[in-house]
Amino acid sequence: MSFKVEKDIPVRGRFTSPFCEALDSLNVEDSIGGLTREEVYKYRPNFYTKYFRDRKFTFGKDPKDITKYRIWRKA
Repeated sequence: MSFKVEKDIPVRGRFTSPFCEALDSLNVEDSIGGLTREEVYKYRPNFYTKYFRDRKFTFGKDPKDITKYRIWRKA
């Protein structure tokens, strides 16, 4: 049996979720906004995974639009 060897195929990134990729790229005091309350609570378990355990996040109402929520990266 022979297999076809292909070169220059990009490896899938560490995260499969666009939210986790955005969360990974946040620097201290950066934030992700425009989220509903349901979205914030849906994504909240990602804060406690092994990839983000050493980072601190907080969330609350967006100061610019009180109907939306925002996630901030702390230290």
